This record gives sequence, C-alpha cells and structure tokens, in this order.
Amino acid sequence: MMEKNNYKAGYSNIDWSSKIDFVSKKGEVIFSKRADFPTPMISGDYQAYECPVTGRVIDGRRAHEENLKSTNCRILETGEKEANTRNAALEAKAEDKRRDAAIDGIVDSVANDYFN
Repeated sequence: MMEKNNYKAGYSNIDWSSKIDFVSKKGEVIFSKRADFPTPMISGDYQAYECPVTGRVIDGRRAHEENLKSTNCRILETGEKEANTRNAALEAKAEDKRRDAAIDGIVDSVANDYFN
C-alpha cells in the first residue's frame, strides 16, 4: 500500500503524455496547454561570429561567455544601441555648434582687426 503523503512513490505512474482539460467550479472548461506532441526544449548553441573587439572567431556559448569576461564586455540591453546612436547624433550636433561658434568668433576677431 502506498503511503498517503509520499508523492514520489506514485510519480512514475503518472501518464505525462495525455492532455487533461480542467473544468472550473463555474463550469468553464480550461483546456490543457500541453502540446499534441510534447518534446523537451533544446537550446541550440551560438553560431560562430567574429568578435568586434579582438577579431577572434567565437564559436559557441562557452566561448562567448569567456570572450565577454576576457574583454570586460557585456551584452547590450534592449534599446541601448538606439539610445547610444541618438546620443551620439545629439553630441555631434552640439560639437558642430561649438565649432561654428568658435569659427564665427575667429572670423569676427580677424574682421575687426582688419577693418579697424
């Protein structure tokens, strides 16, 4: 006889392949989310790529992690690249304004010296 509180004893007797739909207390049928053909999820390995920092070919997850550690890099957050591009464009505009102001100042200074 199986012990009542020992769930591990009957665990191997469960048929995990069948779908079980559930009827709630309100009479609503809640369908099982189990796929028709349940399979374990398999995560593939990273495709080989060239490291933009070192130029070495990185092949696989382990090499990717080691490369991040050795180059003291990290994976970009969502939207971070776009934000950096926007900020770089704003900084370039500000630099252009500073350069134009400096050139205008030099031209004004030379013109004042020449015409006075």
